[in-house]
Amino acid sequence: MKHHYLYIILLYLFVNANTIDEKKENTNYNTEKPTDSIFVWVEASKKKSLSYQKRKAFLDKAHTLSLKETKDSLRSIYYLRISYAYYKLEDDVRFREVTRDAYQLTVQLKDSMGIAKTHRFLGNFYAKKGIRDSAYYSYFKAQKIYELLKENFYSGRMYLSMAIMQSDIKDYTGSEISTIKAISLLKPLNKYEHLYKCYNNLGIVLNELEDYDKALFYHNQALEYIEKLKELKNFKPHTLNNIGVVYEMKKEYKLAISYYQLALKEKSLQQNNTKLYAMLLDNLAYSKLKLGDTLNVKKIFFTSLKIRDSINDLSGLAINKLHLAEYYAYKTDTAKAIQSAKETKQLSINTKNNRDLLASLLLLAELDTKNNYKYTNQYIKLNDSLQKEERAVRNKFARIRFETDAIKDENVRLSQQKKILLLVAGLIGLFGLLLYIITTQRSKNKQLQFEQQQQNTNEEIYNLILSQQYKLDEGRRKEKKRISEELHDGVLGKLFGTRLLLGSLNEKNDVATILKREKYINELQEIEEEVRNVSHELNNKSLFSDIGFIQMIEKLLETQSEITNFNYEVNYDHNIVWKEININLKMNLYRILQETIQNINKYAKATNVNITFNVDKDYLHLIIIDDGIGFNAESKRKGIGLKNIQSRTLKLKGEFTLRTQPDKGTSVLIKVPFKQI
Repeated sequence: MKHHYLYIILLYLFVNANTIDEKKENTNYNTEKPTDSIFVWVEASKKKSLSYQKRKAFLDKAHTLSLKETKDSLRSIYYLRISYAYYKLEDDVRFREVTRDAYQLTVQLKDSMGIAKTHRFLGNFYAKKGIRDSAYYSYFKAQKIYELLKENFYSGRMYLSMAIMQSDIKDYTGSEISTIKAISLLKPLNKYEHLYKCYNNLGIVLNELEDYDKALFYHNQALEYIEKLKELKNFKPHTLNNIGVVYEMKKEYKLAISYYQLALKEKSLQQNNTKLYAMLLDNLAYSKLKLGDTLNVKKIFFTSLKIRDSINDLSGLAINKLHLAEYYAYKTDTAKAIQSAKETKQLSINTKNNRDLLASLLLLAELDTKNNYKYTNQYIKLNDSLQKEERAVRNKFARIRFETDAIKDENVRLSQQKKILLLVAGLIGLFGLLLYIITTQRSKNKQLQFEQQQQNTNEEIYNLILSQQYKLDEGRRKEKKRISEELHDGVLGKLFGTRLLLGSLNEKNDVATILKREKYINELQEIEEEVRNVSHELNNKSLFSDIGFIQMIEKLLETQSEITNFNYEVNYDHNIVWKEININLKMNLYRILQETIQNINKYAKATNVNITFNVDKDYLHLIIIDDGIGFNAESKRKGIGLKNIQSRTLKLKGEFTLRTQPDKGTSVLIKVPFKQI
């Protein structure tokens, strides 16, 4: 099971990257000298040896004094410094209050640097709270101001912060672009610490994009910057861990193990960074497990588990237990494997860790065959909701960029000549758009007509199949009835006559003859009774036979499987009474299945196909699963076949779900109500 997301948590080391050098910036960006007493209280509030209440009291004192300052330029400096101090103290209410006041004052003073700082502070705050869209918006606004001020250092830092937010919502391509922009600004300034973070982020992003060679290149670049700056030495085990994870994703487990072991050799790692130490142990054990080397693996897993439990690392505990579940599964101890996976599931729910929750549901679906459908359903629902959420946030990011660029464009359009040119261009564009719309609409109409004709043709074919099946059954019924009549009227009549003849010949009174004839008479009676029973049985079967929907499905699969030689299996709930189900519903289900099988033959290259019919209250479920090559559902346009399936499902007032990934096979889930008008 993939667990590369383990090291994504390292990104959070950089969420606060924009809080570095605050003191230097606070004193340099404004030339006016502030009152010393206020800063004395601010500095006193930073002493961690004091209680939280005392530190907050000092900061409140500084805030009260700042409100008495009459000079706006000085008061804005106080607000910004106090705002940052409240952020570090994690007093959310006061932080937002003072930051709002600082923003209003800097806008009033037209202090661009101050405005940028308030946006940056808010970005850090929202990032820490996990409100990614607001964080991205704040960083974006700050970056634009720093760009105008030619403050390349802070502009580059904002790009890095935006890149981290994009990576968090799986916009990896966008994150890569933002990080490269950050590097272009920071590299000429020799800002090694921030460049290290840029290359580390690129390594993580490229690993997520499965470009492992580039990911290794960037992580090695990050290692080079660690060597250039002594202050970065503490980051070395992080990067070694990241490199190990990349090799693990490449299934080069021996190399992964070597990097984990190298990181674990770092001096005082267990004391200085217990959390990372436990993670490395877990990763090391997991790679050994994947390599099939289980010697001491269980012991290492439990050592990591104990450490994580001692520091209350709930996220680490969740993935640790998930790895243990895989270990027990490898050892064929299914009961313990399921128990560990369930513990991961509960921990993930408690900590709102959707990533590990998805992984636990997937593993439980694989291990707990009795509850496979339940866990698969839960996985699909959660995964769909997360994808929708991430897509919504990505759209927000795009709108932020678009709206800001639109405002910028509006400011550029100043001259009358440009307005006239814009108007002309707009008219030309409008004409082109109208032409495009007309052409496109015609094309769509033709496409719709074609699809409708195809659907009608498909329905006629299906009706012909039903008619053919009915005629075959009708022929069988007639043949059975004919045999029944011949048995009853012909054979039985002859047997009955023979029995009477034997009875009339029973004139001899010697004992041997009488016994012999009685024996033959009894045998004839038994034959007569047997033939009568067969006759009745044949006649009854002919009267009550019906067209078998499942038999039709199996016939379809038998025919289609010969095209690409896939194996198939049909499972259905025996409680389904197909005779009572609306013929229109059965027809559409047959067509949906036929379309899906055709797609499998054309594109999937599948070896196995599984068809399942089951019921849930008032709903009938059709599940079609293949182990083929799959495809990227987001990037690939839906063909006519999939559109027809979706259209049929909607007409049945049902729900259509398509789950597929490259090299992961494809699942089609159809849920329709029993009662169809």
